[in-house]
Amino acid sequence: MGITSLTKEQIAQSLIARLEEQTDDLRIETPLLEDYNSPDKIVQNSTNKTYHPDIMTVGNGETSIYEIELNQNMNSEKWRIMSMFTKLRNGEFYVIVPEPYLSKAEEVIIENNIKNIQLMYIPN
Repeated sequence: MGITSLTKEQIAQSLIARLEEQTDDLRIETPLLEDYNSPDKIVQNSTNKTYHPDIMTVGNGETSIYEIELNQNMNSEKWRIMSMFTKLRNGEFYVIVPEPYLSKAEEVIIENNIKNIQLMYIPN
């Protein structure tokens, strides 16, 4: 078993429920849950590498992404591309990690100088 017994789907369900309580004018897309459309992939132009957001919200002229990372394999290039994507769309990029990985995530952000990123954590 991993550091948390929660799955990406369970975390997505909880987060989406909170987002839906906060506003009615928000389109939520995720491949993790059946009742939602999947967001479009994000393509890194220089390499044609594609990334698929865990959760994307669109509303009020803003696009935000929530990426759920349940292990220590943190992809700084993916984070950089998603943070730039959301910044260009007046949104935020959120990374959700288990609490024990919080310092590792902060280290990745600082070492790679990633901007427009917010860390959230899942308590133990």
